[in-house]
Amino acid sequence: MTNEQEGRSDDRQMAESQLSELQNMRVLLEEARGLSRNLAYHRRVRLESTIGGALDEVDRQIKELRAARS
Repeated sequence: MTNEQEGRSDDRQMAESQLSELQNMRVLLEEARGLSRNLAYHRRVRLESTIGGALDEVDRQIKELRAARS
C-alpha cells in the first residue's frame, strides 16, 4: 500500500469514527428531548429549541460526512 492509499484509508477510518460519534450524539440529543418534557413549560420550550438546533447541526454534519465518503 502506498503512502497515499494509507492516507486515504486513515481519512476514511476517521470519517467513519466521526460519523459514529455524531450518530451517538444524535441519539443522546433525542433522549434529552424526551426527558425535557418533564420540565416546566418555559424551560422546556427553551431547552427543546436548543436541542433542536443541535440536532440540526448534527444532521448537517452527518450529511457532509456521508457525502464526503461517496
